[in-house]
Amino acid sequence: MFQTWRLKLREAEEAYKAGDLAKAGRMLVDESLTHFLPGRRLATKVTTRKAERALNCIKSSDFDSAWGEIDEAISLSGETTAILDARQKLVEAAMRNIGLLLRTGDASAALSAIESFEKRKLAAAPLLTLKQVAQRIQSAANLAKHGKFAEADAQLEIAMRLRPDFVEFEQGRTDCRERGKRFRDVAEQLHHAMAAGSWSEVVQLADQLLQLAPESKLAKDARQQAWAKVGAKLVDSRRVPNNWSGENDLGEVNGERFLLWVDGVGGYLVSLASEIVLGQAAPGNRVDVPILADISRRHAKIRRDGEGYTIEPLHVLRLNGKAIQTQAVLSNGDEIELGSGVRLRFRRPHALSASARLDLVSRHRTQPYADSILLMAESCVLGPRWQNHVVCPDWEADVVLYRQDDELYCRAMNAIEIDGELCDGRGRLNSNSHVTGSDFSMSLEELDRCTTQPLR
Repeated sequence: MFQTWRLKLREAEEAYKAGDLAKAGRMLVDESLTHFLPGRRLATKVTTRKAERALNCIKSSDFDSAWGEIDEAISLSGETTAILDARQKLVEAAMRNIGLLLRTGDASAALSAIESFEKRKLAAAPLLTLKQVAQRIQSAANLAKHGKFAEADAQLEIAMRLRPDFVEFEQGRTDCRERGKRFRDVAEQLHHAMAAGSWSEVVQLADQLLQLAPESKLAKDARQQAWAKVGAKLVDSRRVPNNWSGENDLGEVNGERFLLWVDGVGGYLVSLASEIVLGQAAPGNRVDVPILADISRRHAKIRRDGEGYTIEPLHVLRLNGKAIQTQAVLSNGDEIELGSGVRLRFRRPHALSASARLDLVSRHRTQPYADSILLMAESCVLGPRWQNHVVCPDWEADVVLYRQDDELYCRAMNAIEIDGELCDGRGRLNSNSHVTGSDFSMSLEELDRCTTQPLR
């Protein structure tokens, strides 16, 4: 009589030959096939392949998948030489990646990666140093948001002492000091304007401070006092501008959208709503982000609540490879998968802005086509810096789109031209404005509120 274990082993071998190493490994463990010599030989083959896969994942910086391959291999065959070698290479690559995240200012992602190390009990002296650096950078960002630039600079100085080889921190300190000087200059003007009772000027200066430090208590209190003096109602900067939306007759479309075309850089679908729906780009289907793909007509909702974002699955959705059925918090760098293959990357690139960006990782496209989707809160920063919402490498300085008193504005360091009129670095935008500066040009294009096509 043919033993049952041989049938199971044959099935496991077929899975191995088909490249389904996960199934082969599960069968070897669940059916106790490694008790038999042929099973142990197959386990060795599976482990070797998993080690190779882990190394390939490392090369593509897919560290989560690499850890998964190594964990499965260890549970199957223990800590073999091949697996230990792959794990060491993974640790080294992951440490380099944490260093890179810190050098580019992404302390949140670095802390997340460090936490993954700590859960695996792989903490070591270099990792503990990187954690302290990440905490200092994160602290500096929070202090800067509140206008405490001297304290932020002190945190960055400590980070530099911990890792003097991270020369990028010096530029971060320079930027921090420059912003601090601008903040102090504007704050002084603000105090003079308040003493003189020039409340319109107070509002403008307070808004300038909030661009530098979004959580500045001085700016918020001054702005509230100014509006109280002139008898106007203080407006929430996250509201959709009236001249952009009117009544919302689209049902599922939760807020006004427009296309932002940046010459020499790309096109971006901008949503001003605090809640958007992602779904299929199909005739008659009205969603904020229509995607040309085999997904549900209304597949998921993304909601901005204060400074954070959450995602709610309406149909099959995976977050970082794990299926979710309830609302979940989004973090910078999270990968969202709609259905079976539409993958997007969620990013919060700018530490001083609540705006976010969605990049399509898979080959799918939005309708109308856009390079990325911008979820605009109070501001959207374009320019040469890596942390901007739209990186424009050839520009000399940043340009900011921001919302103020139910209207959309553009601000630059130098004079700009908006719709043919010269402005002294700041001007109000219309739904189809064209903006030019000394080294840039961009246009806004209103979307037809009843279709997914731009207005012509």
